[in-house]
Amino acid sequence: MSDSSPRTDVKRRRFIKAAGVTGVTALLSGCGGDSGGGTETDGSDNTDTAGGDGGTTTDTMTAESFTLEYVDVDGDRAKEHFAPVIDELNGEYDTDISLNFREIPYGNMRQQLLTRVGGGNAPDVAAIDQIWLGSFYESGELMSFSDMKDAVNFDDYFAGFKPAVQQEGDLVGFPITTDVRGMYWHKNMVDEAGFDPESPPETWSEFYELGKQVHNPPETYGTGVIVASGIWSVPLFSAGGQFLSSDGSTPRFNSEDGVQAASFYDAIYNTEDFGPQEPIFGDHNMPREFIGGTYATTPVYGSWLDFFARQEGMSNEEIKQQFGFGLTPHPEGGQPATMNGGFAWAAFNTTDRPDIVRDFMTRISTQEFNRKIARVTGRIPTRQSLLDASDVWENILWSETIKDMLEYGGTRPVSNWSTVSSVLNPELQRVAFDRAEPQTALENAAQKFRNQV
Repeated sequence: MSDSSPRTDVKRRRFIKAAGVTGVTALLSGCGGDSGGGTETDGSDNTDTAGGDGGTTTDTMTAESFTLEYVDVDGDRAKEHFAPVIDELNGEYDTDISLNFREIPYGNMRQQLLTRVGGGNAPDVAAIDQIWLGSFYESGELMSFSDMKDAVNFDDYFAGFKPAVQQEGDLVGFPITTDVRGMYWHKNMVDEAGFDPESPPETWSEFYELGKQVHNPPETYGTGVIVASGIWSVPLFSAGGQFLSSDGSTPRFNSEDGVQAASFYDAIYNTEDFGPQEPIFGDHNMPREFIGGTYATTPVYGSWLDFFARQEGMSNEEIKQQFGFGLTPHPEGGQPATMNGGFAWAAFNTTDRPDIVRDFMTRISTQEFNRKIARVTGRIPTRQSLLDASDVWENILWSETIKDMLEYGGTRPVSNWSTVSSVLNPELQRVAFDRAEPQTALENAAQKFRNQV
């Protein structure tokens, strides 16, 4: 992601003394082949004991054996979650099937997978961040599952997840679990300011009023929000806007709705002025700063914030007692909105055993397996039929609120998303740093997009 912003721009309303905005790269270069920085956890899965002389041989791929390589993000799902599926496959095929489960840190994962795909050494199956699917689809190496929609009851997925896994009408993945973006606030700060600590403001004007009341710099700022295209999706959706045309070829973010959405950043950091003096962007420690009380609210953040709170030693009970969570406020005349993230299972058509891989994908994409994965990981399920599955939701904070939010979910476009983010990020930062009007900034981003696509 490119987060660079020109240093020569003159501020419109006030001067911010800053060292300058530097580019931040979230993805590190990875190695191809099997080294890749991932952690192999397959142990001796591929070791067979030969008869007769009592010797031992190791086969990774023979006519009678197949090792399915699966790649996932570090620290989310685990090999043992898939062991029963491998056992089922072994009962169906006259082949000794084993699982090579690999984990890669999130920051390295996209580049490592793209390097392997480009080198003809793709894994069989991977859990891929939905916003990366467009890049892999363009490689021509993703397996199609359009003929499996009925087998996995594709209609059961929430509508907000479907566009990301369907490219040009072709089904190329299955949503696993998700997250939502909403507003967090410190209940005690909101209460002391005379507002309801159990309910967030619904409109931007109400949010601005709250933010200014709790703004007490430099101890506490009224709000903290990251300036980035992904975060900006929620104001954009709530204003009725979209990033691109349906085919992903034409910018739509520079519409009147987009200009209204960009004014959200302008208000927080400039016209209403209740954010920190330096706008937040790039790789920032904002979650822990919010938890520590630097910001009274944060209007667009992912539902994984509880992970950081637990790292600070807080229990679920303490988290819910101290913080509130709900929908991000929307503009007057706008609509409630959130943005769904999460990973999707995808497979590569370079596999030696497409029959086994397709069977594996069918089994892990069923409603029951989605239920299991959501339950053991504590992640939000992607299927409507699991809204009433109490065992899934018992470990998810603000579960009833999140269930309601799923109905308002939208996703970022996966086609040309890397280009969208690279042109939008610096222009949104210029708005936040008071160096460009929202309309001018978005028109600049739209022109850069047209020049690159």
